[in-house]
Amino acid sequence: MNPTLPLVQRWMDYEEEPFALDEGCPFILVGPDPDPRLLKAGRLLFPDQVWIQELTLSALWAELTEASPFAYMLLWGPDHSLGEELQFFLKETPFSVEELPAEGYRLAIRKSSVFIGAHDAAGLFYGLHTLRQLLDSGRPLSATDITDWPDVPLRCMNYDLRQTFSKPELLIDYIPILASFKANALLVEYEDKFPFSRHPDFRHPSHALSNHHLEQLLETAEQHFIEVIPLQQSFGHLEYILGRKEYQHLRESATSTGELCPSLAESFTLVSELLEEVAAHHPRSRYLHLGCDEVYSLCECPQCRERYDGSRNRAFLDFVNKLIDYTCHLGKQPIIWQDVLAACSDEELDLLDRRVCVMIWHYNGKNIEALVSPLAAKLQAMGIVVMGAPSVRCFDRKDDQNYPLVEQRMANINQWSEAATRQQLSGLVGTNWTAVFSLGVPYGPFETSWYTMAYFADACWHAKRSRQDRFIDRFLLNFHGIGIDMAKRLLGNYDDEDYYTSMPKLLEAVVKNRSTAELIVAMLDFETAADRSRTIHKYIYRWQLSPQSEAEWRSLMNNYQITRVGLRRARVAMEEALRVFQPNDMADHYVLSRFYLHDYLQETLYQEIGLAEPDSADGGEL
Repeated sequence: MNPTLPLVQRWMDYEEEPFALDEGCPFILVGPDPDPRLLKAGRLLFPDQVWIQELTLSALWAELTEASPFAYMLLWGPDHSLGEELQFFLKETPFSVEELPAEGYRLAIRKSSVFIGAHDAAGLFYGLHTLRQLLDSGRPLSATDITDWPDVPLRCMNYDLRQTFSKPELLIDYIPILASFKANALLVEYEDKFPFSRHPDFRHPSHALSNHHLEQLLETAEQHFIEVIPLQQSFGHLEYILGRKEYQHLRESATSTGELCPSLAESFTLVSELLEEVAAHHPRSRYLHLGCDEVYSLCECPQCRERYDGSRNRAFLDFVNKLIDYTCHLGKQPIIWQDVLAACSDEELDLLDRRVCVMIWHYNGKNIEALVSPLAAKLQAMGIVVMGAPSVRCFDRKDDQNYPLVEQRMANINQWSEAATRQQLSGLVGTNWTAVFSLGVPYGPFETSWYTMAYFADACWHAKRSRQDRFIDRFLLNFHGIGIDMAKRLLGNYDDEDYYTSMPKLLEAVVKNRSTAELIVAMLDFETAADRSRTIHKYIYRWQLSPQSEAEWRSLMNNYQITRVGLRRARVAMEEALRVFQPNDMADHYVLSRFYLHDYLQETLYQEIGLAEPDSADGGEL
């Protein structure tokens, strides 16, 4: 089993003595310019080792490194072996290192030495993470050559802060985990959680990020080679603004709660102020995502119908082109979603400002490439940058899901990674939505999506990986510390789709990220109890057929009390698990969203017909 996550591209073993760790040897970093991020990452990943950067090299080393095809190198091993083995490392290249893509690296392991070479600092950073995984795998390390690189240039994760989300300090702490998956970007939709200063009334009263937390998030991302891309909605999905009475006059129609009227000068003024402030807080980001999806009410107001001759597409393109131009003047490349563009004719599409990047999203279907390729090819021929967006969690016709529907998400990600390499897309973002939109009920907590996030990262890095390198085995090992032998002992036969349903049996073996495992188990316990509650109604029906039957009433009462005990226990477990990750009021909101129907039926049906709650206050046995 290859233990790496993401799976490395090329691995070659040699029939030599296995690697033997020498704790006393320093790590030596060599590069054209000191990069404090590498030294910091090395010390975090290997805290017990001595690190030296830019060592004054001996004449032999200087000669060898000058001949190296790599700008960045890591050397680890005893002094007496470094010269000989470094020479082997530089001359014996089983793969063409000159053609190694950006962020790629070569990792060579010999009996007493380790070398990592890369053309850029990010490549060496990813090589360090692979080395850490290999050392943590519990396997003896054979003499090995690894040549590795990403298939997708921009590999972007997603924070959606519109509904329930993790505590701010956890949003920061999770960035190193995303980096360990070799993600290099993070798309953040802040909505009213952004610390607006020009429009402070747009801040959420309880959960807007502080300037301190935002700065920490951005700095942590920079330290881990992750580019934070802000998403500021600028046309649709502005419910948090247009839902306010003082801004309702900017709606396209009275019923379009979140969509701006593009004909009003005040609409553009408002959005430009938001974009300016968001861009200023993200100086390191090349991009600014403008949203612009699902603008359903185009050309419904009289002013727009007259101005654009009733053409919805013209209204969209006119306003979006203004946004594109303004964003470019802010020094950012604008990104927009594709769904309105997909309805445009070639003549209409020709009006689109070429400086935009179009991000195409499709979350369902069995032929993603057929949905993506025609529009992507057309835009690329126009000179427009195209990215794609599968989803690690989305609606999937189940808006009360507690964790991603893994089979659908894996199929979507697989198709997208293959389409991205064939279409040579510039990047993929694994969208991770918290709800249908900001007014919906929340999907599962962020922490329940680590599995599909890692799967997305795996597919972006190595799109053509073999199914024999089972993802679930590599995830369990790296994320939970569960080896394949232990997983087989606890589960027997299992597959990639079995992660969530298998967690109760795996829980005893979890040694890493245990709180996440406990959260998943709590969600499963709730689902079991909720499914059982449906049987109450069958017993009520039977009792109403025979209202005088003592046996039917007793059967109903027994089922009701057993079910209510299960729900009570599930509620306590869910609350405890959620409070580890979410602010208390967010956890309360999530729990209420799951138990609202059960509470409502208790008050309006069960009590009315005389069913009594179990006496046990702690949810124990009756």
